[in-house]
Amino acid sequence: MRQEICLQARAKVNLTLDVLGRRADGYHEVDLLMQSVSLCDTLRLRRAQTLTLSIEGALRSEPDNLILRAARLLAAQAGIEPRAEIALEKHVPVAAGLGGGSADAAAALVGLNELWGLKYPAETLRELGARLGADVPFCVSGGCQRARGIGTALTAVRSRLPLHLVIVKPCEGLLTREIFAALDRSGPVQHPDTDGAVAAMEAGDLASLCARLGNALEPVAAARRPGIVQALEALRQRGALGARMSGSGSAAFGLFDAWEKAAQAAVELKRLYPECCAAQSVPDGVKFL
Repeated sequence: MRQEICLQARAKVNLTLDVLGRRADGYHEVDLLMQSVSLCDTLRLRRAQTLTLSIEGALRSEPDNLILRAARLLAAQAGIEPRAEIALEKHVPVAAGLGGGSADAAAALVGLNELWGLKYPAETLRELGARLGADVPFCVSGGCQRARGIGTALTAVRSRLPLHLVIVKPCEGLLTREIFAALDRSGPVQHPDTDGAVAAMEAGDLASLCARLGNALEPVAAARRPGIVQALEALRQRGALGARMSGSGSAAFGLFDAWEKAAQAAVELKRLYPECCAAQSVPDGVKFL
């Protein structure tokens, strides 16, 4: 068994986010098209006698951190003590709708499965991940996937479209539960064309995808954070063919038809938004280094 493992925990963007209604159990029925991107955190896992977590970046290590919860859950599943020294290098903006915490939890499940020699299949890791958060199963596998139900019923999309993005967090983050609650109190939901977006990804048609980007949560989030609207306009002014908010916000992303254009736009936007980067679509949610 390996003594040390290093992994990338990739962020995600929601190319579409549709909310179909509130369920009897309090969750919302959703229909999402998600894509893993190269923006990522880094996790280093080492064998140890206890379970510890150190974080370099914007967060403090809390006892209920998703990484620690993932480690304890996996150890309980295996009937072993959770023993590992975990170091997190944080780069994905927090409270942004980019799935950073979920990606970290997914990487912990995948990495500790290897470090502890458990050999659980990805399906088992996704099932465990669903107990931690709706985005964790997606982040275990990553790539381009459609998610239904509460976001845990996944169908892989055979994308033929490499994406070049600029991702910006323009303002203070938002609480997911508050945005969904606000949506419940708002008027009719603006439903994106997820079927059309999936078809565009499979056909490799960027113009068609950009025409079908949509996020049902964007209007209620933007009403609370006008900076989201300003960031979307700033992305379009610098050449983004399509731009939307990701998740429940407050991060926004724009799609460009070439990496060079995305990279240049990111340089310009960095002057306005410190939390800004260019990124590309990637085929996995977790990558061993």
